[in-house]
Amino acid sequence: MRTSIWTGILTLALGIVLSYLADALIQLQAVGPMQTVASMVAAVLFVLFSASMLGLGAGLVIHWIIGFATHWKAFLAELFLSFAIFFIGLGATIMSRPWWTALQIFFTFLIASTTVFTLSFTSLFGGIAAGIGKIKKYIKKRFKR
Repeated sequence: MRTSIWTGILTLALGIVLSYLADALIQLQAVGPMQTVASMVAAVLFVLFSASMLGLGAGLVIHWIIGFATHWKAFLAELFLSFAIFFIGLGATIMSRPWWTALQIFFTFLIASTTVFTLSFTSLFGGIAAGIGKIKKYIKKRFKR
């Protein structure tokens, strides 16, 4: 079993934990202007970190699931799915009301789309390298006779 599933699940779990922490920071009542600015900056950072962890984890899990197909089919499926994830994220961002949620949704879907897009080329070139190796092995076997 490839390690991308375990890395993806752990990253998703970390993103969920950071999302709950960001929610707690958003609801934090601050006394003065310095505390207000500090809690807002921390909330924005936690929203961005949770979005990046959620997006990366989701992208790795999607790559692991699609990776069971042949290399060309996995490449095309991941390529198509990366664009679909991006446009679904844009739609979800437009429809969400609080700007905190919209920020988290946008960056989550953007990072998931980027991860799946990048890993689609990994699937393709991993497949090409394996194919070239098989062709070389076949040619060497054929010409030895």
